[in-house]
Amino acid sequence: MKTVSICSDFEMNKNIARWEIAGFFFVLIFGSLLHFAFELSGFWKPVALLAAANESTWEHLKMVFWPGLVFFIAQYYFLRNMECTNRFWCAKAVCLLLMPLVIAVGWYAAIGLLGENNFTVNIILFVGAIIIGQLASYLILTSKISTSINHKRSIVIILLLTLAFATLTYLPPKIFLFEHMDLQNTGQYGILDSYEDLLIFGDS
Repeated sequence: MKTVSICSDFEMNKNIARWEIAGFFFVLIFGSLLHFAFELSGFWKPVALLAAANESTWEHLKMVFWPGLVFFIAQYYFLRNMECTNRFWCAKAVCLLLMPLVIAVGWYAAIGLLGENNFTVNIILFVGAIIIGQLASYLILTSKISTSINHKRSIVIILLLTLAFATLTYLPPKIFLFEHMDLQNTGQYGILDSYEDLLIFGDS
């Protein structure tokens, strides 16, 4: 029988806040590393499961999804006996949906407004998406509403997202979200034939 830890709302909320702040830094640091991991691996194809394999919007969404998924699994282990457990899966499903969505919508909105891909805007979107995702998670975890009805649905959403991010680099749909973008549309998707023009760390 599962034992639920009883503590004051203040103590629970403070504990959850610490976890969400830690989650922000975890996703920020490891997400940034995933931008370079494919090149640093010598473009080893299995690494493309987790790391950005081209300059498409989709590939950059991995930078928040995979670290977010890893962190929430660790977070669940430590929070599983607290009163917020019945809201946990809903909170994390919302977080893992929101972070990629903010980046994707924000990036295309910025392109429409600025007419170009701006590095500073990209960084702001990346950081902002993590903040929004972790904040949404915190608000759901500390709310008083019951989300037990959404428990199974939330798990299904997380599993579907995991399946999508694990497979669509290797089997990319030929649509704009997955198209490698250089200075212009390239007509390339997924793992590229050549990375010569994308090297950051020199010859691999």
